Amino acid sequence: MTGPADRALVAQDRAGLDAAHVRLLSAARYRASIYLPVMDAGVLESDPVMAELRRLATSGRQARVRILTHDANRAHREGHRLVALAQRLPTAVSIRVPTDETHLRYGSAFTTDETSAFLFRPVALRFDAEGSLDAPGETGRLTAYFDEVWERAEPAWEIRPLGI
Repeated sequence: MTGPADRALVAQDRAGLDAAHVRLLSAARYRASIYLPVMDAGVLESDPVMAELRRLATSGRQARVRILTHDANRAHREGHRLVALAQRLPTAVSIRVPTDETHLRYGSAFTTDETSAFLFRPVALRFDAEGSLDAPGETGRLTAYFDEVWERAEPAWEIRPLGI
């Protein structure tokens, strides 16, 4: 039998953040929403994280990985692996950029599976994070905020691959 501690996600450094993301993404079935104001090198780029994101993106017709970031151009210039994944799997992985000033001031980062699991970083530029694999209420709240921003955001056209 599993208890609340078995479902808790906690990170205090980059390795812990990667491990928490892997646990969350491996429990997800078809979908993930990632709000990452700044796509810093090394965050959501490890091989195990990328393998789980690829698995999700290719998990079937319902597969969907949505990513919100404030600066897709910078992520593209710096070669962030999430951008490359979105370029390789554009039907399942989408990146959008918020345009509303209030959304652009949002300084936290989070990942959800859109049903019951979330990982929240109060300060996006730090590795400290907390979450749970079984918290539908908080996951629903974060996903609702994500959906609100997503609907008003613009596709990151500048990162799409050129089909030359």
